[in-house]
Amino acid sequence: MSLIGGSVGTHLYLPYQLDIRPSQEFSHSNATAKLAALEVASAHEQRMKFFVPHNGLIDPEQLEAESLGFTLQEGRLLHMASSIDMENTVTIGCAGAVLAYLQRRRTIDSITTLGSAGAYQVRSVEMFSLKGTMFLNRSTLLSLQITESESHPSMLNQGPRRKSPASKEGPSVYGLFRRFAHTPQGRNRLRQLFLRPSVEMNVISERHDFISVYLRQDNYNALNKIVKSLKHIKNLQPVMINLRKGISTGSAKITGFKTTVWATLLAVDIDCSEDQGRTVVKPGLDLELDRMKDTYDGLNDLLKEVATEIAATIPESLDIDVNVIYFPQLGFNIAVPLNDRGEAAYSGIAEDWELIFVTENRAYFKDFRMMEMDQSLGDIYGLICEKEIEIVYGLAQKVLQYEDVLVQVSDMCGQIDSLLAMAQAASFYNMVRPRMVEENMIRIKGGRHILQELTVPSYVPNDTFLVGGSWETGSRASQEVLENPHGPSMLILTGPNYSGKSVYMKQVALNVYLAQVGSFVPAEKAEIGVTDKILVKMNSQESVSKIQSTFMNDLQQISFDLKQVTGRSLLLIDEFGKGTNESDGIGLACGILEHLLNLEDAPKVIAATHFHEIFENGFLQPRPRLQLGHMEVRISGEARHVDDQITYLYNFRPGRSNKSFGTICAAMNGISQTIVDRANELAALSARGENLIAACATLSAEETETLAEADVLARRFLGWDLSNTRDAEGVRDMLESLFARTEE
Repeated sequence: MSLIGGSVGTHLYLPYQLDIRPSQEFSHSNATAKLAALEVASAHEQRMKFFVPHNGLIDPEQLEAESLGFTLQEGRLLHMASSIDMENTVTIGCAGAVLAYLQRRRTIDSITTLGSAGAYQVRSVEMFSLKGTMFLNRSTLLSLQITESESHPSMLNQGPRRKSPASKEGPSVYGLFRRFAHTPQGRNRLRQLFLRPSVEMNVISERHDFISVYLRQDNYNALNKIVKSLKHIKNLQPVMINLRKGISTGSAKITGFKTTVWATLLAVDIDCSEDQGRTVVKPGLDLELDRMKDTYDGLNDLLKEVATEIAATIPESLDIDVNVIYFPQLGFNIAVPLNDRGEAAYSGIAEDWELIFVTENRAYFKDFRMMEMDQSLGDIYGLICEKEIEIVYGLAQKVLQYEDVLVQVSDMCGQIDSLLAMAQAASFYNMVRPRMVEENMIRIKGGRHILQELTVPSYVPNDTFLVGGSWETGSRASQEVLENPHGPSMLILTGPNYSGKSVYMKQVALNVYLAQVGSFVPAEKAEIGVTDKILVKMNSQESVSKIQSTFMNDLQQISFDLKQVTGRSLLLIDEFGKGTNESDGIGLACGILEHLLNLEDAPKVIAATHFHEIFENGFLQPRPRLQLGHMEVRISGEARHVDDQITYLYNFRPGRSNKSFGTICAAMNGISQTIVDRANELAALSARGENLIAACATLSAEETETLAEADVLARRFLGWDLSNTRDAEGVRDMLESLFARTEE
């Protein structure tokens, strides 16, 4: 919440105000209600209103929808979702806290002053990204499989009582790199890098330089030594927090003492601490503590000697075992067994022995010897524990004096670990350093999909060339970078299903994404200009909790993308418009593509479609900014088996493909051959422009023969004279003869 800053006298004031708000104001449900109540959608609602049932009908005679128990809230939220990411619960919760603050300030000002009526009013809501980072939303992360959480396979790590969801990283781009990070802080830092790719050229270049240095052959041994050392580095951030609190980690009861705070301090005896369940200080750190421990360790011999002396004073007629036992806090005691009556077998002479307590099978006494030992030795175990607590507390305070330095060093180790993880991944996955250029372009030679290539025996690499921005910006690209200074800003892919269109789109986006993370890219060569946003309209994430159809979800995604897109953005559109009437889908898809091509500052766009009518009817005219492409396939009409009729080559080729081969794909997935043949027949009729209604009304030869038989049977049946037939048996005989004649 920005306020005007300044200074009064010698006091400086910040240009903003910090206010700590309770957690209730960050509730996602409350935030969505506040966003729905905003008046920023009023202009849209004047054109069209979207009502849903709320509390049921109140008065059937009233015609106003809101009076009938309907609400505009869902409609407003649907419209709001086209401008902001409503699935980001953290962002929406923070927006709710800001709206609650503004509402409170507006109320206070209206009471105390006669200020402007527009003070603290919200006029618009829009998304923004952190300074210096690429914009990525949840749809992009899921569609490109950058991160993907799945349920943890271990039952011990699952359950509702866990503080965080029991999940592990699934098959994702981040997961491929995470395996090379060896420290907790390194994995956290690596995840931050993957969630916040940079748009600053110097930051990206520094990361590329770091990886290049450690991938040199002469640095191979140094890299391995650093990685081996990093495996022993702990994350000191939680260690310092627990030291300041004066506690160990809560997981110590389950996972053992070796995972606690003190496991990082050399002054603590880890093995003894784990056995005794408390912090035990190593010998040699404190002379007084060592003396007390030596005394405590020698108690067994002392107790045996005293027990022998006491046993000599007991009459020989009493055949009993006497022991001297030390109890912490209770001191030294004489243990005597009980007799058959439950009494002590011996209780001393006169009042020399004092009964302290009795257990199930022994009685415990004190005499002058025990009292002398209590006075001379005291509660030795308690004194040892107190001394160790004192030493450990002092040790913690000394460590906390260097808290900032230790945390900074730990974080630096995490940064090094994250960059070394990218270096190891670059070597393992055969990646190359991209050349980052100032021009708004993407030029990739031999690009690969880093995830897809791990699932197939061999992967076919492909090239990409796109230039975004204004036409003048594209023409200023240097000849060294571009063979043709005027490159296309939009690539439209056509071709069969399963030919690799979606994989190609994703591999281009992932190469751009990895380059700006600071990683090398899976390609032979890459020249990439900085991209500020990667936006996608791909797989729709459906849910019964949303009042949305699949097509409405697609519309929300594309509307959000169109409002966010800039000349530096990369936009992927995969088969938009397929969820509604074909004519409407073609019109919407063509209108969106035309809009993107006509932008003065055009984004880089890769789209895939099966709407061949867009090109056959000339809806989208050829122009320099537009390139058509397809994924190559080979067709064998002579092949008998359906799997041999089409061969996918997965090679990108310029030009349009007017074949989708949907029926072949259907046959490959087990659809009945009869259905496939009928589909091919109707498709051929449609291609020739023939009347499909008449074709569907035409009977086949088999259907004609069956109809003729039915006609003969019906005429014979209608010619019967049933007036003389009285019994059911006679009717049955007539029917049998009728069917017998028909079969003949």
